[in-house]
Amino acid sequence: MTKKEKGVLKVTVIEAKNLKDEDKLGKSDPYVKLMIEGKKEQTTVKSGDLNPTYNEEFLFDIDGEKSLKLEVWDKDHIGKDDLIGKNDVKLSHAISKGSEDIWVTMREHTIGRSRGEVHLKLEFTPS
Repeated sequence: MTKKEKGVLKVTVIEAKNLKDEDKLGKSDPYVKLMIEGKKEQTTVKSGDLNPTYNEEFLFDIDGEKSLKLEVWDKDHIGKDDLIGKNDVKLSHAISKGSEDIWVTMREHTIGRSRGEVHLKLEFTPS
């Protein structure tokens, strides 16, 4: 492992677009979950918005090249929340270049149809 693979990753969840509506009545209330190894973070819930703007930042300590797990959920007030879509983001480009601005397609399964997209900015600072 090189020294450059260890540091802090700042993930900015900028926005999402074209999210699939999971609610039978009304519109979905989406939020984004982010996970790297054991650390989990999540955005605020955006009520009734399938194209929400977040502009929320999260910091993760990185030790070696990892991947970021992304999940978009629909907050339900009755019963459990519904998964809208998910995907994994390899961090190698952000780590090697220092930053990356990307759109990530959310899928129901690994190779399923698009369930919307999430716009991220990744910034890596080596320690």
